[in-house]
Amino acid sequence: MRLARFVLVTIALVSACGAGAWAQGTAQNPPDPQAKPEAQAKDTQAKPAEAKAPELTAEQKAFNAIAEEKDAQKRVPSYEKFIADYPKSDLASLARGEIQRATFAALKSAGTKYLELVQKEIDAAKASTVPTALPSAYARFASDLLGAGVMLGEAEEYARQSLSLLDEQKYIDNQKQADQRAAEAFAKRAANPAPTAPAAAVRPSIRTVNGAPTVQPMAPRPAPAVSTTPPRPPTPPRARTDEELRNSFRSMRAGYMATLGRVLMKRDKTAEGEKVLKEALAANLPAGTKAAVARELAGSAKKAGNDASQVEYMTVLALSGQITADEQKDFEALYRKTHNGSLDGLDAMLDARYAKENPKFPVTPADRKAAPNQRVVLAENFTGSG
Repeated sequence: MRLARFVLVTIALVSACGAGAWAQGTAQNPPDPQAKPEAQAKDTQAKPAEAKAPELTAEQKAFNAIAEEKDAQKRVPSYEKFIADYPKSDLASLARGEIQRATFAALKSAGTKYLELVQKEIDAAKASTVPTALPSAYARFASDLLGAGVMLGEAEEYARQSLSLLDEQKYIDNQKQADQRAAEAFAKRAANPAPTAPAAAVRPSIRTVNGAPTVQPMAPRPAPAVSTTPPRPPTPPRARTDEELRNSFRSMRAGYMATLGRVLMKRDKTAEGEKVLKEALAANLPAGTKAAVARELAGSAKKAGNDASQVEYMTVLALSGQITADEQKDFEALYRKTHNGSLDGLDAMLDARYAKENPKFPVTPADRKAAPNQRVVLAENFTGSG
C-alpha cells in the first residue's frame, strides 16, 4: 500500500511540473532555435518613439505666408520686403526668382497690349491726308520706348520707319496749303467782324489724386476791364517761304534722326549710332534734343578715350543751356586736363562759340506811342532780349 501511494504522489508531482512549464512557455514565447541572431535581437529591443517634424523658423513662415496671395503681381512687394528683412536667408534667391518671373510675365502682357495700341494709332495715321501724320506717329512711339528703356528693338524699327516715310516736297506742299487756309480764314473774319468776341469756355483744371488725373471745376475768370483805347488791329498771317519750310522740314528730320541714333547707341550699335547722331547734331535741333545728342556723343568719346571729341561735345552741351551741375564739374575737369591744369580761356571760348552760332538778328524798334496817362511796358521773353 505504501508503495502504491508513493507512486501516485510521484506521478502527480511530475504532472504538475509539466503543466507549469507549458504555461510558462506559452506566456513568454521563447525564441525559435532556427531563427537568425539579428532577428532575435530586434525582437528583444524596444521600438523607438516616432520623430516629430521640426518647427518652421520665422523667416520660413514669412516666406510661406506670401504664397497665400493668389495674384503673382501682388506678391512682388511682399517678396521684396522679405529680401529686405532677411537678406542673408537661403530663401532670398528663391524670392528674387519669383520677382523676376512675375515681372517677365507682366512685361509680356503689357508689351502685347502696347503693341495693340500702337497698331491702332498707326492705322489711324495711315488714313490721314496729312503727309507727316504717319512718320510722326512712328517717331513718337520710338521716342516713348527710348525714354522708358524698353522694347528697344521695336523702338529702332519705328525710328527707321519715321525717317523712311518723310517726304520733303509733300511736307512743303501741305504746309503751303495750311498757310493758304489760314490767310483765307483771316480775310473772312476781317470782312465780317464779329460784334463781340464770344466768351471763352471755362476749362476744368486737372489734379492728380492717388497718381491718377482727375477733373476739378475751376472758377470762371473775372471779366476784363473795359478799355477806352481802341484794340490793336490783328496781324494777318504771313505765308512762309520755301526756304523757311525746308529748314522746318530739316529740323523735324534731324529730331527723328536723333531718336534713331540714341536707340542705336543703347543697342550697342555704336558706329552707326555715332554717324546718325553727328548728322543730326549738324542740323537745327531744339535745345533739349541737342543736349541729349551731345550728352550721348560725349559719353561715347569718353569711353573711347578721345579727350578732344569729348571737349567738343561737352561744349555743345554747355551752350545748349541743359548741362547739369555734375556735368559742369566734369566739363571743367576735362578742360583742365587738356589745358595744362587751368580754366583760363574757358569762358572766352564759350562766348566766342555762342556768338558764332547765334548771330544777332536785326530788331526794329516799335513806334507805338502810349495813350495819355498810360505806360509802355517792355516784356522780356527770354534772357537777353531786352
